[in-house]
Amino acid sequence: MKIEKQLNSSHPRLLLFFAGWSASPESFTGLKAENGTDIMLCYDYRDMTFHEDLSSYKEIHLIAWSMGVRMAELALAGKYALTTATAINGTPRPIDDNFGIPENIFRGTLDNLTAEGMKRFNRRMCGSRDILAQHEKFPARPLEEVKDELQHIYNLCNGQSMTNADDTTSIQWTRAIISSDDHIFPAANQRNYWNGRCPVTEITAPHYPFYLWKQWNEL
Repeated sequence: MKIEKQLNSSHPRLLLFFAGWSASPESFTGLKAENGTDIMLCYDYRDMTFHEDLSSYKEIHLIAWSMGVRMAELALAGKYALTTATAINGTPRPIDDNFGIPENIFRGTLDNLTAEGMKRFNRRMCGSRDILAQHEKFPARPLEEVKDELQHIYNLCNGQSMTNADDTTSIQWTRAIISSDDHIFPAANQRNYWNGRCPVTEITAPHYPFYLWKQWNEL
């Protein structure tokens, strides 16, 4: 994976963010952190290698969005004690008819990922013309690159439905945020997974909700 870093060697806290599929770091760099906090933005999951040494941090606050929820579990694999772990519009079962994106919809996106298909996905992700216009100001990654990434995510996650795998995760999630107007990761499926597992906050927003906040600590 690729990691965009905002670091100061004396900072005791880390904000570790795992973005969703196809995301560019510029979509999130406008969010600021509290004083004394480093930021690492992880994206592009064609390679899941995570070699960062986080042992110097007294606090690690994980925020993961969409496919980044499962990608964080695969990358970190319980290596670090997390102070908080917040999942936004995603679950550890990202390709699942009851707890994630239904597999036929995921496969349809993968099989029809053209330039026009990417535009349709972004419209559904943003939910409104105004949010889409803001999102389109950020640089887009090459189509072949994000298609390779989606195929790799499918290969990693396919077959890991709740009916075929044990109900274990490598991260103790402390909070889940669900957008009621999510047209990518169905809100009902998110509720099915998170209810009873950790505190859940519901917001009125589309799948991409980051325009709501100016600082990471608001999450």
